[in-house]
Amino acid sequence: MTSLGKTDMTRIKAILIVSFLVTFAAGAATGLLADRLDHRPPGPSWLEAELDLTSQQREQMHAIWSEVMGTMMRQHGEQREALRQQRDQAIVALLTDEQRSRYDAILKEFAGKEEEMSQQRKQAFDEAVKRTKEILTPQQVAKYEELLKMQRERGFGPPRGKHRGPPGGPPGPSPGPPPQ
Repeated sequence: MTSLGKTDMTRIKAILIVSFLVTFAAGAATGLLADRLDHRPPGPSWLEAELDLTSQQREQMHAIWSEVMGTMMRQHGEQREALRQQRDQAIVALLTDEQRSRYDAILKEFAGKEEEMSQQRKQAFDEAVKRTKEILTPQQVAKYEELLKMQRERGFGPPRGKHRGPPGGPPGPSPGPPPQ
């Protein structure tokens, strides 16, 4: 067994210090980014107040942005999914049978973990819905349930069977809040 020389120890110390500084800088950058994201102005209500919109302008603004957020976002989501599928098919075509088998195992493991996370999110959401209903009047509960239903119908509901990964790979849930 050989002992480390003074040069080796200096090199190890330098590597540790650089590693620490890189880790520290990455953490600081992440913190700054998160802080910046947390202070973004809210959506339309912020804009309504800043522009001092009339009620008619607010309704028109809502109609404009509802259309964009509904139709365009849905179309873009579908196009992104198609691009992902094309990319995944091209990647799978490059793999050998052994690599494809390993890749499929990775996708299956990922899908299982993603499903577990989705279940945890759904449980938290369901509990929050239950607690919310407990503080509402019966009329508010009816309206709240109607709003939740509308939200699910617009695409913020349960997974729709879309998947990430190559064709034939395990399906993964779609993003978005879980259903009631």
